[in-house]
Amino acid sequence: MFDLGDNDPLSACAQQLDSTLGAIFGQVRHLVDETRSLWARVLAEGREPTARDMASLRPAIDQQLLATGAFGCGGGVIVEPGCLADREMHLEWWYLADAGKTMPLRPNFDRRRENFYDYTAMPWYSRPRATGKPVVEGPYVDLYGTNMYVLTFTIPIWVQDRFIGVAGLDLSLHNVERMLVRSLMRLEHQAVLIAADGRVIASNSANWMVGDLALALLNAVPHDGTRLGLAESEAGWSLVRLPTLRRAA
Repeated sequence: MFDLGDNDPLSACAQQLDSTLGAIFGQVRHLVDETRSLWARVLAEGREPTARDMASLRPAIDQQLLATGAFGCGGGVIVEPGCLADREMHLEWWYLADAGKTMPLRPNFDRRRENFYDYTAMPWYSRPRATGKPVVEGPYVDLYGTNMYVLTFTIPIWVQDRFIGVAGLDLSLHNVERMLVRSLMRLEHQAVLIAADGRVIASNSANWMVGDLALALLNAVPHDGTRLGLAESEAGWSLVRLPTLRRAA
């Protein structure tokens, strides 16, 4: 990561992004801690956790989801298949509905049905399971939940050296982007915030739209441009300032 000094607008923008990412990951870590505590209590009783035990996490999930304000749209815990005593697959996932109420997500886990929901194949689940590290997935359209363009933050959960699932939060990209663009618009040059897979998260130029692939900016920054890798490395996000001046509106 380049050190441009705290007074540099690009550095200030990156620090703001790091602060936001750190707060979100902190909320997800709270769900991880709550789940691990629940799991330890149940195991101490000499039994395996059940779906009813997982339902007791709802207050903690609601608390963290509502704390995201306008940015949040879903959150909870997704369990590794075979870890519950009474269900093969399960997720304790709630989404924000009207009037600030939370509603449960109830996907189909019947493997015989066409709309079977195999969350183990989703990158926001498979990546933290494989790497043991937190991830940010997206932007993508949440076809199985809210049908919104989202960013998903997940952290793996381990109990006694056993992977039992992930905790996560979905954030509305539309609302997050508006906040990010406000910061990017303070820069004189064109700037692009890019996800780990090269997709554009936000930009202060009409030349780059949300969801566009910008792999070239990950591999090589144009002459006189600057790329900052955010300090919250779990996100894998890069902030790129291009040499081209931004046109004033």
